[in-house]
Amino acid sequence: MRTYKLKTRGNKQLFIILGLLAVSLTMSCKKFLDAKPNDKLNTPETPADLQAMLDNAGIMNNKSPTYDEVSADDYFLTSENYALLALRGQAAYLWEPWPNEHPNEWGRAAEIIYATNVCLEAAEKQINGGTPAKDLANIQGSALFYRAFTWLRQLWVYSQAYDDATAKADLGIVIRKTADFNVPSERSNVEDCYAQILADLLQAVELLPDRPEHVLRPSKAAAYGLLARAYLSMRKYDLALANAEKCLAIKSDLIDYNTINAAANSPFQSYNTEVIFHADVVTFSYGNLFITSGMVDTLLYQSYNTNDLRKSVYYAATGKYNYFKGTYISRAVGGNTLFMGLATDEIYLMKAECFARLGKTDQAMETLNLLMKKRWKNAVPYPTLTAANQATALDIILKERRKELLFRGLRWMDIKRLNKEGYQIGIKRILGGKTYTLAPNSERFALPIPIDIIKIGGIPQNPGW
Repeated sequence: MRTYKLKTRGNKQLFIILGLLAVSLTMSCKKFLDAKPNDKLNTPETPADLQAMLDNAGIMNNKSPTYDEVSADDYFLTSENYALLALRGQAAYLWEPWPNEHPNEWGRAAEIIYATNVCLEAAEKQINGGTPAKDLANIQGSALFYRAFTWLRQLWVYSQAYDDATAKADLGIVIRKTADFNVPSERSNVEDCYAQILADLLQAVELLPDRPEHVLRPSKAAAYGLLARAYLSMRKYDLALANAEKCLAIKSDLIDYNTINAAANSPFQSYNTEVIFHADVVTFSYGNLFITSGMVDTLLYQSYNTNDLRKSVYYAATGKYNYFKGTYISRAVGGNTLFMGLATDEIYLMKAECFARLGKTDQAMETLNLLMKKRWKNAVPYPTLTAANQATALDIILKERRKELLFRGLRWMDIKRLNKEGYQIGIKRILGGKTYTLAPNSERFALPIPIDIIKIGGIPQNPGW
């Protein structure tokens, strides 16, 4: 799929990356944790070595989790398709415990965090050794961004939503800031996790270029966009708005969906003009979202206006239901890769929501209309969306957010944060004539950490599992 290639220095970088991968893939083995790693394999020597590690998209850009997406409510499974899933996928669909032993998505995240910590430690040593700091600015900023991006997604999957009243007590994730295997892993609280994520991103903003050489690399725009995401999930709407605006001041492109071939099996190209930072998931841990398995929620599909181009661009019929094909990824017929990165449409929607939250109804609807005009059939006059008050504006914007940002790793956290605002969103599955429910604010919205991580690391499991 990828045709873009960054400059490397040949076999030396490949050897380093393979060494790193070999080390990281065995992190779950307790015997290995007691062994001293080979410094010749995992210690880069130059800024070019470090950049080569961060440019390894197979690790740094292709490891997004889907556990939250398969647990959420934008899709459903027929009894026949449910029966074809592996037991892991069946358990996730019904919010039931499952060991999820290695390989698992927690381990994939650990690979990224290990690589970023190796780069940050090596960069600091090189600067102390006389290498100009400017030569390592992009490397340090990128490593901090990747680390924050990964931690934020983990936090959304494995922890409760941020709440000022409980964040110091709520269990967060493991925040490892060192590549030293001998340092024990411990779960931080949610407040400390967010504090570290924000600190990484605020530092990254100062180090990264406004725009990247390629969207597989982080940038200042991406860091601002991720800050907006983090603050939105914390319900810090003024700070989310400020960072969304800073992001759009650098990159604000939108695709006119009238230019998209709605009949195509893969309507969108990877790295398209809306993409700020590219991340995806190539191999799912769960088969629930394969286009041959998961069908889009029927009420969600019916909520699109007939002149809304997303209804034909995002979906295709299979039997009496519809599957989702509108991911921002170039994929082969039948492909299952999903875009999980940052794009300008999400930033516009965050900006609109934050305006509404802050009582700026006119600005909220103006921002939303900028996006929605690009999703409407040119042959039909666009009906400008208006709202008489804050509540109406929020209702409209949140509905459009859900309709725009399917299967991007956002819905699960949206449910959790909105329930903190009193929305009382629960999830219902109907399977084989039986109804399964996940109640609003259930402790099971913090999904279970894999059993092998609990056993090896000695960290506590989430309540309810």
